[in-house]
Amino acid sequence: MNFTRFLFLILAFNTLNLIGCTSKPVTPEAGPLATGTEKGQPGTKKVDPKALAAFKRALTELQQGNSDEALVLFQEMTGNYPQIAVSHTNIGLIYFRANDFELAENAFQQAIKIKPDNAIAYNHLGIIYRKKGRFSDAEQQYLKAIEAKADYANAHLNLGILYDIYLRKLNLAIQHYEKYQTLQPEEDKTVKKWIAGLKRRQKASK
Repeated sequence: MNFTRFLFLILAFNTLNLIGCTSKPVTPEAGPLATGTEKGQPGTKKVDPKALAAFKRALTELQQGNSDEALVLFQEMTGNYPQIAVSHTNIGLIYFRANDFELAENAFQQAIKIKPDNAIAYNHLGIIYRKKGRFSDAEQQYLKAIEAKADYANAHLNLGILYDIYLRKLNLAIQHYEKYQTLQPEEDKTVKKWIAGLKRRQKASK
């Protein structure tokens, strides 16, 4: 079986918080492997079926909450099949959820080297940089996530939060909150209140 592109599997996330993200496992879709040199265009390199089987085992462990076992399997994957970016992305997500942001950053950076349009990696790097107080760097990562995937709702939410709370760019915050709303199946009542509050602040400042 081949890989055509990497399909990000984002599962439901029921509550909003300041990181506004879903740190869920990602999974590949069948087709040619993207080597990372084509900026997201499919490559032609075929993957050993053993690689797909190994990935599925690692993904199953991660989905079942067995992070330690999944980490070992994904690390084996990166050794045996280093050009499969999604393994590096999942390693980053495991470290991210464990609050080991240095190792998470390294894994996400490696994933981006292989697959430069890796929206999940950019989004999580943005979160890491925000936590470190590197707000300008966080902004750039969120923007790259949106450039890679324009309808990535959580990147718009995270960027809105950054502009709202940290950079005080109210117009931009509203813009990205509203974009986030358009990408939801139903209007998010919490974000609706945030937008209304920002608009009141803008009106009061005039």
